[in-house]
Amino acid sequence: MIYTPTSNFFIGLNTIKSVIFNSVLVVSFFLSSTSFAQEFDFELTAGTLNNMLLSIAKQANMQLVMRANVEYGEDNKRYKALKQQSSLDDLLSQVLRDSPFNYQILVDTHVILILPKTVVAPENSDALEVNRVWEHILVTGHGSENRNLLSSSTSVSYISSGTLQQLSNENTAELLQNVPGFWVEGSGGETNNNVAPRGLRGGEGFRFISLMEDGIPIVYDGVWPDFFLRQDLMTQGIETIRGGSSGIFTFNGPAAIVNFITAKGTEKQVNRLKLSQGLDHHFTRLDGLTSGAINEQWFYAFGGFYRQSDGVREPGYTADQGGQFKVNLTRKTKAAEMNFSYRFLDDKTSFFSPTPMTNANSPQGVTGIDASYGTLLSADFNNLTFKSPEGSFQRDIEDGQQSKLHRFNASIDWDVAEKILLKNKFSVADMENTMYALINLGNDTLLDAAERLKQKDITDFINQQQSQGATQPAYVYSHSQQIISNPADLNSNGLITTAYPLYSHYQQKQWLNHFSVNVDLDEVQVSLGHMFAYNDFGSLPLDKWQGEILTEVKDQPRRLDIVALDDRDNVVASFSEQGFTSYAGPGYLDGEGEAISNSIYGYLEWQPITPLLLDFGLRWEHLSLTSTAGTDSVYALADSNFDAVYKSGYTFTKNDDFNKLAWNLGGNYQLSPLSAIFFHLSSGFEMPKLINFGNEIGWGDYQDTIPEEAGFGDPVELTFAEGGVRLADNNWRITAALFETRFNPLPFTVFRGIYDRQQSIFIDTKTRGIEFDFTVNLTKQLTVAGLGVWQKAVLSGIPSDAIESAYNGNQITRTPEFQLRISPSYTIDKARFFLTYAYIGKRYSDIANNFSLAAYSVIDLGFTYQLTKQFSFALHGKNITNSVGLTEGNPRNALAHRNSTNFYARAIFGRSVIASVEVTF
Repeated sequence: MIYTPTSNFFIGLNTIKSVIFNSVLVVSFFLSSTSFAQEFDFELTAGTLNNMLLSIAKQANMQLVMRANVEYGEDNKRYKALKQQSSLDDLLSQVLRDSPFNYQILVDTHVILILPKTVVAPENSDALEVNRVWEHILVTGHGSENRNLLSSSTSVSYISSGTLQQLSNENTAELLQNVPGFWVEGSGGETNNNVAPRGLRGGEGFRFISLMEDGIPIVYDGVWPDFFLRQDLMTQGIETIRGGSSGIFTFNGPAAIVNFITAKGTEKQVNRLKLSQGLDHHFTRLDGLTSGAINEQWFYAFGGFYRQSDGVREPGYTADQGGQFKVNLTRKTKAAEMNFSYRFLDDKTSFFSPTPMTNANSPQGVTGIDASYGTLLSADFNNLTFKSPEGSFQRDIEDGQQSKLHRFNASIDWDVAEKILLKNKFSVADMENTMYALINLGNDTLLDAAERLKQKDITDFINQQQSQGATQPAYVYSHSQQIISNPADLNSNGLITTAYPLYSHYQQKQWLNHFSVNVDLDEVQVSLGHMFAYNDFGSLPLDKWQGEILTEVKDQPRRLDIVALDDRDNVVASFSEQGFTSYAGPGYLDGEGEAISNSIYGYLEWQPITPLLLDFGLRWEHLSLTSTAGTDSVYALADSNFDAVYKSGYTFTKNDDFNKLAWNLGGNYQLSPLSAIFFHLSSGFEMPKLINFGNEIGWGDYQDTIPEEAGFGDPVELTFAEGGVRLADNNWRITAALFETRFNPLPFTVFRGIYDRQQSIFIDTKTRGIEFDFTVNLTKQLTVAGLGVWQKAVLSGIPSDAIESAYNGNQITRTPEFQLRISPSYTIDKARFFLTYAYIGKRYSDIANNFSLAAYSVIDLGFTYQLTKQFSFALHGKNITNSVGLTEGNPRNALAHRNSTNFYARAIFGRSVIASVEVTF
């Protein structure tokens, strides 16, 4: 087993300001105090050797790894209470002198290793790394303070800081490719991506997944969480809990919890700087971290990053720019640990929509736009003037997705008695995001340029301009008014398309609090808790479509205008202006709202016999939602020939309350110190969201009245069942789990057309599958790790009165049946080489399963070299074979579309190589 100290305590809202103020005074005082001493003031209560060792590890802020069965009674001796000032080494020698056990202190990893005296302790910790991950104490999704990964009753994965260092600047979605059971669509850029857990279709953001930072959700409702989360050197590790208890210990995360754990300061001073530079594209990033001890009780960690990039799909301007910093202060006493942290984020990212493709069976970009590197974004979309009933305004596509965050967390663990622990986590955040993107809609917006000039609206326009001498239509470039002489040869593909500017504004203030009390009753551990969330949205992230822009089809395209020419090729009139053919988009949605949630839960862990652990949990949530949203209307603009869609002036307010119960039942039977079997049954839920009301009335045809039934929708219920095994030896480990997931029912939004109302149908889905991950040391130098999932995810409950009922039994859209990742690594002297091969199976873009997305493979390569003890060098290459893999088809096409010669789809990014240098001092 393994022990890791954690920290939390309830802090009343009325005392927060005084606690922060007093803590600042204490920190200021201790800044001038002496450095951390080498000896500790140990105070050990009488008890078993197991309890003595746990207490020593906790007071020394170390992890306890037991390679001997100390816990299960190989040493039944009772030890007397002990109080003395001593070094850790001296105390362990004293305590273990007459026992059958030996110890080793692994300084670099802060581990106390306990072994039988017949076992020779390793010279370093590397030989244990293959199965040490199972000894990681979980801080997420469990009631017990000493539950390690091996003894968990649910599917759990841990991405360590070492693994994170091997990965190169991955976004949040890409990081989760290293977790079995997740389908990741990370092709949208650094943010605004999609992760689907165990059978949920792609394209849902992080729906049913609770993204957390230090055990506190990033956002309560799960909308756009990856806008406000970044990984850097301050990320110590990432825990994921899939199904099982995730629906008990968080909001709106019934399918999974993903918890980013922040590094804390220790007595050892650590300073790190890392510079990363793209070798084949402009990418520069600087990461930093400093941590250490202020004195015997106060510790600090401070770090962050700044990054600037033109992107792998270079749009002709800086695509990503910004960064974050975070500071962590920790105070440790014999009975409690407090932690205060503040994180500031100010970062701009670009959103990459699907691009025109051809040949669905072996996809490639149409002529003029490379599938791996091309984009329909360009600097030609800067300084556009948008017209509305309230006047004109300008926007630059270069502004992209701007995310800003101020977040303060406070937590404490307090051992109020020998077997009673009070915990509290508190967070207050101010979050804002402005998203401005160019979106493509249906495949029918990819048009033959010459044929477009023959359509009725253009011929009518030419006829109306005959008095001005108009004889024929033509295209001109909007910025230069240069005439395009032969549209059929335009960019060697003869295509044009329409871009749809989309703007959305997110503004929220959020308060979250999670209080719990844990009671250890020997064979039974009980956790009782309360979770509170208050969300005040000044602006809900609803779609504000701003019109239609005609463009050519090529990398970094230019805007086009359709004009009327006379017989001398002079422009006599224009059908469009600055590329706009309309200022009326599909809709203009607006709203604000407030959400208040209260949950109470109870969680029981029972050990009826030594190797068996059983779990049972209940959570009841009450949610109150209040939202005010407005309808839209079409206006004729006084200074333009075009209409605009804008706010109608009618607003409506909706209030509603919801109650729901989640439960789980699980167990783990430990077969040996390195092997166990586990099972879990659970039922969780996702609560309705504030944005549902705005979408409901905004996409309708309502003006001054709305139907009584328009509202937030109903909770979505999910049920899970899983059973698995964890097996290991000194040089290998493997986890495999059978699972079933059901969504009952799942709201499914379907696209009926560019200007038709979006329709929601309710379906049931069923997924059965097997997931696995493994690591094996083939030799002292060669290690192979891998993970994968095979799942049969089908639609099973489309109502018989819906035309889509014919699709029951079809594969769920955008979700592969089979995924596999194999990652061998080879270490020789100071160098390490590693490779990752990933296979993604066939998927379908539509529920009719007519439009298939071909299976594809990706190969990444990496190399690290420890130049000196202080300096290291790394080289990372992604998608080195330039594989063209489609993560999605066209999500905004018709509900059930068939293969097209040309179609929109979003491909993975092409090859990129990043080099980095890190210095530690």
